[in-house]
Amino acid sequence: MRDALCCSVQSLPDASVLTDFGCGRPRLAFPATGTLLVASDAGHWVVSSSRAIWLLGRDRPRIRALGNVRMKSFVFDPECSPELPDHSCVLHVTPLLREVMRSLTGYGSQAQSSRKALLLGELLLEKVIDRVPAPIELPEPSNPRLAAICARIQLQPDDATTLGQFAADMGCSERTLHRLFLQETGMSFTVWRHQAKLRLALEWLAQGRSILDISLGLGYQNQGAFTTMFRKYLGAAPSRYARPAPGSALA
Repeated sequence: MRDALCCSVQSLPDASVLTDFGCGRPRLAFPATGTLLVASDAGHWVVSSSRAIWLLGRDRPRIRALGNVRMKSFVFDPECSPELPDHSCVLHVTPLLREVMRSLTGYGSQAQSSRKALLLGELLLEKVIDRVPAPIELPEPSNPRLAAICARIQLQPDDATTLGQFAADMGCSERTLHRLFLQETGMSFTVWRHQAKLRLALEWLAQGRSILDISLGLGYQNQGAFTTMFRKYLGAAPSRYARPAPGSALA
């Protein structure tokens, strides 16, 4: 392939951790099975089989497997297109993107010498450039303690109660609640709360509420802190999703 320089498939046992993922070049990672918890200075993401993550070579992520993960990865030449994402972000995996990745990994070491693989690499490049942002996922837990916590977060989005404080009130350990969140939702308590705030923020933006109003309503001390969180998870500033307020003269 000219643009997707190489592709590979890697099996990651449950709870295994990768700290040396990357080769200085941007790459796309897709968990065909299982879930990836990805953390770097650029952000924190939960990547299920409906998502893929675009990682810049400079970000040096730490990747943890939830469940037995079969991860497909594709390494790109950073000079192949100026339109490639300039920040790490999560992409929604459409049926077409899934099929392209499946077909490419089927060529293995023969990919760069195959005309069909070259064409698939061109298509993969275009799908990354025309990326579809991953939708907000907010799994609802069945455990009564977690359900109570999640209900409170959604009813009081400005509530700053920590997981440790919830645990103390419920007479259990913070470690227990953390483990339950991972088991039942596939994400940590912090990520779940951020996802809940993001989903509500998107609804309020669509209603025309100001970014400052939304920031304060979600419990942030200032607009900058909210914007930082929003950009970390969605890869864009909230202004990108804003709608004019009712009665505004803006089109």
